[in-house]
Amino acid sequence: MTLIKERLNIDAILTPGKTGQFEVIADGKRIAERGGNWFTRSFGAGYPDLKGVVEQLEKRRGSDAAR
Repeated sequence: MTLIKERLNIDAILTPGKTGQFEVIADGKRIAERGGNWFTRSFGAGYPDLKGVVEQLEKRRGSDAAR
């Protein structure tokens, strides 16, 4: 979340889930999620690449600015 704040000056909000899964939502659309099943998540797998998430957010910001 610090990288999002540093590069985009956006305060990201973390809302905890129940089973270790999550989604990254931007403008009502899912741009990333923690996948896998309960077994792979229990070993810490399935996280999206943070740099990829930030790049998706930057693309959205760029396309919004072009409007």
